Formats: sequence, C-alpha cells, structure tokens
Amino acid sequence: MRLLAVPLGVPGTRLPAGVPTAGESQRAAAIVDPQRSHEYLAGRLALRAFVAGELGVEPERVRPAYSCPACGSGEHGRPGFVVGTDDDGAPGRPLDVAASLSRAGGWALLALAAAGPTADGEPPAIGVDLALVADFHRAIPDAAYSPAERRRLLSVPDAPAEAARLWARKEALLKALGTGLRTDPAGVETLGDGRVSDVDARGLGLPPGFVAATAVGFAATSAGPGAAPRRATGAGR
Repeated sequence: MRLLAVPLGVPGTRLPAGVPTAGESQRAAAIVDPQRSHEYLAGRLALRAFVAGELGVEPERVRPAYSCPACGSGEHGRPGFVVGTDDDGAPGRPLDVAASLSRAGGWALLALAAAGPTADGEPPAIGVDLALVADFHRAIPDAAYSPAERRRLLSVPDAPAEAARLWARKEALLKALGTGLRTDPAGVETLGDGRVSDVDARGLGLPPGFVAATAVGFAATSAGPGAAPRRATGAGR
C-alpha cells in the first residue's frame, strides 16, 4: 500500500491537476463553507493525480468511477477510476487499483494499492482515515465507542489522542469493507484486528496532532467488522 499526505490549501490556491466532474463541481458549489468546498475538490483531484502518477498517465485522463453498495455507481462510495474515454463518450478502461481518501485539519491522506484478485479470488479493497486529535479535545463522542473502548478511554493518560486513534481505525476498516458509517461504529472494535494498522503520521510529513490508520478488506465479501482478522499490508510512503 502506498500512502501520501497532501496539504489541501485554502480557497484561491491552485487545485491539483485534473478535471472535476460536473457532479463534483455541483457538490462543491453546494457546500456553504468556502474552505470545506475547496478541500472537497482538492482532495478528490489529489487522489486522481496520485493514481495517475503511480500509473504513469496524465491526471486529466483519469476519471472517477465510484461505487456505492446502496445506490450503485456514481459520484460517491468506494473510489474507482477509468482512464480516457471511448470515441462515443462512454467510460474508458477501468484502472486495476484500490484507493481511499481521508481529509482532516486541512490535509488529505491518500492510499493506493494494486487491486488484482487475491489467492482466494476476492478483489481487495483498502481504507484510510486521518483524524485530528484536537477535534477530540473538544468532545469525545461516547456513542461511537463500545463499552470496552469507553472503559479503555477512562484508563489511558491521553484520552483524546486514544479516542482519535480508535476512531481512525474504525473509519479505515469500515471504508475498506465498503459499509462506511451505515454500520454503527460502536459495534466495531479494531484493536487486535490484523486487517487494521496504525500509521506513522509524522513519518508521512504530517504536522503534530494527527493520527491515522489503514485497513484492508475485500470488496466482494459479506464479511463484516467482526469477521476473522486478515493481516493488513504494511503502509509505505
């Protein structure tokens, strides 16, 4: 798995290379906060530029092809990509990659891995999540944690940092499994789950105060968060 941390900038700064889709432009325009609107577009384009750079194609040729278990293909859900278009305007060749994106505190964390079938024939999927510890200093959302996790948070010296770490691990796994927050996060415990790995945020160039996690799931499986653990691949820069 390849990881890249990217500062998203502020409104008026140059966006990463690439072309927003009509749907992305419409969604960005609907976001009232100019900073959040800019970060949404910057993150989307940064992920496509990352994919393009790893595969040696121009970012402008990479187009999104997201898939949502609830509503099918479209502008949201599990990230997917095609390169180019046919002469009749139909989508081009699907790219055999798994990707994930998380935004927090003005940064994006991007993840990319080859998506060929595994030895048991299941297509892999990945998830990444970035969390800002300062957000958990303001409030720790108890409803997002299991009773065991809440007890853990009462016993550690830095509860906000541990809450952020546990949250990043949950989000990364739920993204990898394709369910997202349609699954109650309080029912997801990831400590000891080999599908989930903590990430050295400072080693990726992120400033102090961030925590991050990656996870590996399988797109075609019905295995949920409580399934038997599979060991996650190591995260690299």
